[in-house]
Amino acid sequence: MAETRTFQAQTNKLLDLMIHSIYAHKDVFLRELVSNASDAIDKVRFLALTDSELLEGDGDFKIKLVPDADKHTLTILDNGIGMTFDEVVEHIGTIARSGAETFADKVKAAGADAATPDLIGQFGVGVYSAFMVAKRVVIETCKAKADHAVRWESAGDGTYTIERLDKTRRGTRITLFLRDKDAPKTEGGDDEEDDVVFNADNWTDTWKIRETIKKYSDFIAFPVVMDTKKYEAEVDDEGKAVEGAERKEKIVEETLNSSKALWTRPAASIDADEHNAFYKHLSRDWNDPAETIHFHTEGAQEWTALLYVPSKAPFDLYSREPRRGLQLYIKRVFIAEDVKELIPEHLRFLKGLVDSADLPLNMSRETVQHDRLVGAIKKRVTNKVTGHFKDMLTQRRDAYVKMWDQFGTCLKEGFHYEAGSKDKLADIVLVRTTRGDGWSTLAEVVERKQAGQTALYYLTGEKLETLQSAPQLEVFRKRNIEVILLPEAVDEIMVGALDKYQDMELKSAAKGELDGLPESEEETKAKQARGDEFAVLTARLGKLLDETCKQVRISDRLTDSAVCLVSDSDGMSSQMERMMMAMGQSMPAQKRILELNPDHTLIQALRDLATKDSGDERLREFAEMLFDQALLAEGAPIKNPAKFAQRVASAMTFAVAH
Repeated sequence: MAETRTFQAQTNKLLDLMIHSIYAHKDVFLRELVSNASDAIDKVRFLALTDSELLEGDGDFKIKLVPDADKHTLTILDNGIGMTFDEVVEHIGTIARSGAETFADKVKAAGADAATPDLIGQFGVGVYSAFMVAKRVVIETCKAKADHAVRWESAGDGTYTIERLDKTRRGTRITLFLRDKDAPKTEGGDDEEDDVVFNADNWTDTWKIRETIKKYSDFIAFPVVMDTKKYEAEVDDEGKAVEGAERKEKIVEETLNSSKALWTRPAASIDADEHNAFYKHLSRDWNDPAETIHFHTEGAQEWTALLYVPSKAPFDLYSREPRRGLQLYIKRVFIAEDVKELIPEHLRFLKGLVDSADLPLNMSRETVQHDRLVGAIKKRVTNKVTGHFKDMLTQRRDAYVKMWDQFGTCLKEGFHYEAGSKDKLADIVLVRTTRGDGWSTLAEVVERKQAGQTALYYLTGEKLETLQSAPQLEVFRKRNIEVILLPEAVDEIMVGALDKYQDMELKSAAKGELDGLPESEEETKAKQARGDEFAVLTARLGKLLDETCKQVRISDRLTDSAVCLVSDSDGMSSQMERMMMAMGQSMPAQKRILELNPDHTLIQALRDLATKDSGDERLREFAEMLFDQALLAEGAPIKNPAKFAQRVASAMTFAVAH
């Protein structure tokens, strides 16, 4: 006897909200129902790996669509796992209860290493999308090895009826009684509103069903079929059409989708629309992918990878625990998703899958972590992707720049996570330089080096604008030597790992002595003479700034600014120090070197002041102002801004008065 029950939710209003708000287009109802059918087949196929009796002699998996124009119905049938009475109540009678999600949770609860099939329906609202086009929905289902079937019916009004039936074939039949407004109409009648000859929402039209399946579900792993009428002419014994004979109607089963895993097809046979659709299904991204990387390996190892580069960086790319990894299939059987072991950390933005013919079907997440073949796949994937990016850079630079703008920071993390690949990564790195606003490769910077230049110079900091005006660069501009500008925290890791590029040492423009610059004998002698000339000033300032500066010396970096701060050649840069402190690392005070420009009027005046018996207090005030000025020039905070402002005001007052 049929029972009438109330949905376990906010009934009418919630159901109406989902039907009219969750889905932007009506045609996605068919995508949702076909996806649910695919999930049901995936479940029984997965469980049958260990219990073949579940198939009940029916292993020819398919999803069948039956449009009936006379009854104005559309029926979706599958030979999947089916449901029991209680499961129908739990999964269909409770709005937004995901059966696919629950199934996956149960399999995982059975063991931490259990592998689950790729289940499409993760939100539990797909079946309710049918009410966008149906005034009534009937579900008839029978679970594998169950002793009963179930009939569920609802008009989407907040209630449903459900009853037990005698056992039938395994699977589910969903019949949609389509809304009257979506029915096909013909000309005729006195009312002008009845004169309609075409309705785009007629879901009994085979062309519309065919078009929708191709659009949304062409990549479904199981055949989606539909009975189609065909008319064949009568033929004689020789196979020739009989003249004047009527053509006979014949019903044939037409397969609407490719029903073949996309990645198993030759790369050349897959067009952009197919890749776009599959990527969106795989990633839940609304945008098309920027790049597709599809390759197959044979020989000692046989496996296929289908990878996509998103067009935009996901919001969680730099979160503590981003969702990353590839899906793993073994002989087209889904094993697990988000398998981190298949790609390195710096390629975590990739979406896609790997299908191996050599891994065992009982592979678990624990064995994935230690499997030698998985490690080999990761290495090959890394090399293939890096090679693809290098080809992009040389052949499609504009496309590569767009990709770099989104994922360049992430790629540079590879210098830390994959130190063995640093040389290959260095070839695809893009950097800003003092040459202009555009991107350059390291190879291009090398090509533009000056005669006698033996090192590549770089400068790290927090902002590109601050780096572009840094006083440490003045001598490089004077000598027309290009300097690489690195404004990201990860750049410190990159230059720390990459000590050389094409036999040219990477040197900081703000560290140590500039002994790699081309220099004439006259310039060397002049520098030594300046050191003697300003020896008294540097000695007195060094003593006064002993707590904050390791040394005060004459600079060969500065041409316009009065002062700048630099670090020892083996010391920590100011950018690295600030980064470590921001991470909560306890850092000892880093004393840096204050360099003076001997050609600057202010420094020359201080030289004269230092040679007089003027006392330390006045010179100390100038020394502290110089130190704060050097900090501000590199964008670093000063210890006492109020005191510095007072000193500047005092100096300005004195200058105006005299």
